[in-house]
Amino acid sequence: MWRARKHADGRKDDGVVTTDPIELDVGTRAWLHGEALHGERVRCAGRLLGGCNNELILLVTEAGGRYVLRRFRPGGESGVRRNTCEVEAALLRRLSGRLPLPELVAADPDGAATGCPSLVYRYIRGVPLTEALADASGPAAADLGRAVGTALARVSAWELPRPGRFEEASLVPQLPDGRSDLRAFVDHCLAVAERRPPSEGRLSASDARTLSRLAERAAPLCARAAADHRLVHNDFNPKNLLVGPGRDGRWEVAAVLDWELAFSGPPLMDVGNMLRFEDEYPPDYSRAFLDGFRDGGGLLPDDWRRTSRALDLFALADILTDPPDRRVFDRVRAVMLRRAAAENVFGRFVPR
Repeated sequence: MWRARKHADGRKDDGVVTTDPIELDVGTRAWLHGEALHGERVRCAGRLLGGCNNELILLVTEAGGRYVLRRFRPGGESGVRRNTCEVEAALLRRLSGRLPLPELVAADPDGAATGCPSLVYRYIRGVPLTEALADASGPAAADLGRAVGTALARVSAWELPRPGRFEEASLVPQLPDGRSDLRAFVDHCLAVAERRPPSEGRLSASDARTLSRLAERAAPLCARAAADHRLVHNDFNPKNLLVGPGRDGRWEVAAVLDWELAFSGPPLMDVGNMLRFEDEYPPDYSRAFLDGFRDGGGLLPDDWRRTSRALDLFALADILTDPPDRRVFDRVRAVMLRRAAAENVFGRFVPR
């Protein structure tokens, strides 16, 4: 039996938080011991907390090596051929040395050996940005913000031939489909949500109208940004970033994780994603994040805030109509209502 070691302050060793150990199936263990880890045998494995959409498993080998097994759950849109494991593995290879990333060790993109699309990367020592931000203020918060902004500028520095999403290992952006239109995307999300069984985190009719009206207001800004064609992580927020102390003692980004949703488009989408819960962050963090992004070469046009919030509505609509849990739903709904009030989308009164 093993668990991540706790420090006196309750923090887990290296930011690792696991559940109880698990047993790997025969096929996965055979693939790991053979092709993936080249003879290194896994001593123990435990699920890592996090990874809302996919499963993360920490592996410790008999030789003391640490790896992360990432297993991709079934999903995807009907009629769309998009292998997210294949895309993520290709991005980790292509961007190696250009960005702070996990080192890819092996991939089984079709699940032929493991039963589901899987990849393995080396474990990275670091603290989740969510945890670092919870304890940061003043100069420490500013150091974090600048490091994260600089890392995002490096992500957006990759210019691609055209906008579109990646569907397989070539990373050639496919032409945008109808879901690149914000109003059409929100309508699609709401229609799919209507067909699901009632749940505790379901949008009310009033909330659905608010979301639709916000999308109507934001659509022209999104349309103007749609021609941009730079690398977008598309889930660039504290849960997908590991940080640690650099050589000078200041915070730096140790790794940007979870690239399955990446595409070619407007980098302001990542800015909006990071600042979605800006009210919960130390003010020094957000200011330094923008400074780091701008100083690193990231572009912030005059209307960057309105545009980044408009683009973030794609993610808000997706989360609100298919939330991973009630806590996330409530946080994102509160963001939607604050934006509706700030933009006065229904005149004097905003639906409650």
